[in-house]
Amino acid sequence: MTTNLSVIVGGGGVGKTTTAAALALARARAGAKALVITVDPARRLADALGVSVGSDTSRVQIDGVSLHARMPDSRRSVEQFADWLFAERPEVGKRVRDNPLYRELADALVGMHEMVCVAIVNQELASGDYDEVVLDTAPSRHALEFIDYPTRLVQMLEARTLRWIASMASYAGVSLADQPRGRGLLAWGKRRIQALLGKVAGNLALSDVSALFQDLIQVRERWLELLGQVQQRLDSEQTRYLVVSAPGDASLADAEYLLLELSRRSRRTHGVFVNRAVERVPAWLTDLDPGQDELLAAVHRDYLAEYQARASRTAHARERIARAAGPDVPLKVLPALPTSDPRVILSGLADVLAERQAP
Repeated sequence: MTTNLSVIVGGGGVGKTTTAAALALARARAGAKALVITVDPARRLADALGVSVGSDTSRVQIDGVSLHARMPDSRRSVEQFADWLFAERPEVGKRVRDNPLYRELADALVGMHEMVCVAIVNQELASGDYDEVVLDTAPSRHALEFIDYPTRLVQMLEARTLRWIASMASYAGVSLADQPRGRGLLAWGKRRIQALLGKVAGNLALSDVSALFQDLIQVRERWLELLGQVQQRLDSEQTRYLVVSAPGDASLADAEYLLLELSRRSRRTHGVFVNRAVERVPAWLTDLDPGQDELLAAVHRDYLAEYQARASRTAHARERIARAAGPDVPLKVLPALPTSDPRVILSGLADVLAERQAP
């Protein structure tokens, strides 16, 4: 069974996670077995679904329809990823876990969360258990880090780079930060390691750095196979990239940036959602006659002006997104719903997405 992947990107605070969950719910209502995964470590997916969602896949019932959800917990998922990576070489896995550098990296989560999510997305896609996987990425411009991550990690895992770092074990007991500045190859090497590992490696002995990379060499092919599969999926014509925005200027600027960067990466944008939109003044407000009551008339004028302003902002957003996306990218408007209940909003957006045949 072929599993469709929809990658949702957008600025912060635009309702991106709720839109992702609503898209998965709309697919589930149409009979598909759907899973929504969030890379964003915030708890927005749980808030949108109104239930507890964790690192393992959870089954959620919404209006009698089953939806599956997963929100990887950074620290636990790192351990799960290590279990997978060293499944065929448990003795190497034990050494890695005992290595001070691994513990520092796992605690600091320097890039580890993206790596874990790469593995999780690949696992779910390869399982064949779902018709649709909807991936909710991190907010704003950080969304593209997930898309770029496999390529960057492949570059880091080049055998030449790993073996070069592993060869520096002769400096056993000396910390990276304590190495003299010097000149030439060793000075360049120190700068390269610092750039690769960040500040977390500064207080660790080079023997720890070397030992970790010596162990990584042994599972390099397994890791590269995983990254190759994920990269192939992200590059696939079957993978859909959907941008979520809102009528505000900051949100529109984020959407324009994401549309441009997706194009630069040769990724086709399959649709744009303008969320929390007001396209027209409600009929009940237009038809309301406040009569001679001055207080009611003042409230009516304020409400009318507010809705007119929001409708104007939505029209402006549509024009701006249409210019940035081009005529071939579908644009869908998702209405602002008069409720704060996350489940009601989720269900309402799923209705709209189903009615309008979301891209």
